[in-house]
Amino acid sequence: MTDLDDLLTWRESSTSGEAIAAALDAADRAPGAALDALADSERIVITGAGSSYYLAQAVAAVARAELRRPVLAAPLSELILRPDGVLVGGEPVVIISRSGSTSEAVTVAERMRAAGHPTLAVTCRGESPLAAGADVTLVSPEGDEAAIVMTRSFASMLGLLLAVVARVAGDEDLAADLRRVPERWPEASAAAHVGRRLATSDWSRVVILGGGPAIGIAAEWGLKLTETSQVPTSAYEPLEFRHGPISVCEPGVLVVGLVGGAGVGDEAAVVGEAAALGATTWLIARDEDEARGTAGDVSLIGGGLHPAARLPLLLHPAHALALGIALARGRNPDAPRHLGQVVILGAE
Repeated sequence: MTDLDDLLTWRESSTSGEAIAAALDAADRAPGAALDALADSERIVITGAGSSYYLAQAVAAVARAELRRPVLAAPLSELILRPDGVLVGGEPVVIISRSGSTSEAVTVAERMRAAGHPTLAVTCRGESPLAAGADVTLVSPEGDEAAIVMTRSFASMLGLLLAVVARVAGDEDLAADLRRVPERWPEASAAAHVGRRLATSDWSRVVILGGGPAIGIAAEWGLKLTETSQVPTSAYEPLEFRHGPISVCEPGVLVVGLVGGAGVGDEAAVVGEAAALGATTWLIARDEDEARGTAGDVSLIGGGLHPAARLPLLLHPAHALALGIALARGRNPDAPRHLGQVVILGAE
């Protein structure tokens, strides 16, 4: 049987710490044009597809709090099919694509520039159609990967964009804490060991909870679980889980809570309720105070860090759980069914 350590996807995920460090260096070199476009705008749109859309959700939530202005995350398809429901005026559009070749990303860059919107591409491939078609491009220099599903590309582009937001906002505390993220990688690795152990159980369903910026991270956990193992998975904001979805709690269901910072007490309490209803739970908090009184497995990631700075560390445990479940189910997560690395739409 294939072991997790034999997987290309896992090996690439395991190098995310180095990729994040390189991306933070790239953010320090971000051209003034990129910073000025974001600093001078009253409204910003961030867009992507699949994992890149969930990345956009996380960054948009942080940017709203940091910049104190409207920052909207929208799927690329909405900017193509229903742009009037997304755009207001000539606001800048940040386009995220690992490959820079996804059809929707290239189309959006072309249409936004034609309509007078400043475009900022974020990618792992500087020599790509998206990079060539955007006004300004930011590249995660060590984020590219050969695996089909995104791992270090997500974490590194997330770190890059958060660092850019910190620079635009003038938040020196967030910028400094982001610089500490690579040295905190052992905490992500320790949590990944918990994920590997939990992956050996035969789960009927997995639920991921995350509030604020972490809802984008929770959605990415759900996507990784779905595309690699096909286990039924859902992502919710923690308190929203009470409003109906909590009915899925029973033995055989795993509920993961990504908590930390504002609202942690209320959100951790929802994870406790899920445990009381029979679900197995795994809480990922920043420190022991945030996890106090929690039943089930607990992992501590990012104690003392700005809540946004720890976000890139939350992906590696997801990969351990998702890839491990896939192997336990007899799937090959290096070759997930029906998927390719880049989505290229056929000509109309």
